[in-house]
Amino acid sequence: MEPDPGLIKMDTLQGRESLSGGDAESSQRFASEVKYITFYAHKLAETLGMHQLQLGIVEDREGQTAFHSSANGWHGVVSSNRRSLKQIKESLARS
Repeated sequence: MEPDPGLIKMDTLQGRESLSGGDAESSQRFASEVKYITFYAHKLAETLGMHQLQLGIVEDREGQTAFHSSANGWHGVVSSNRRSLKQIKESLARS
């Protein structure tokens, strides 16, 4: 399966984050949304007794950001239109 050309990766190695893929605006938006959602997901996980966030989808008027956790960090896609959960999972699986 070919990697999705719109795939953005945010890897963390020795405490340093690196972004790859996507254009500068999409990459920055992806990083900002992952950090924002991760903060609130940790709070929600504590309340619900969950251990970790594995998949997230954020939608607003400008588009949709989807991401999932991997061993090295976060991988995700920013899209200007809504996509189904099936389409998102397929796209993220191409990483």
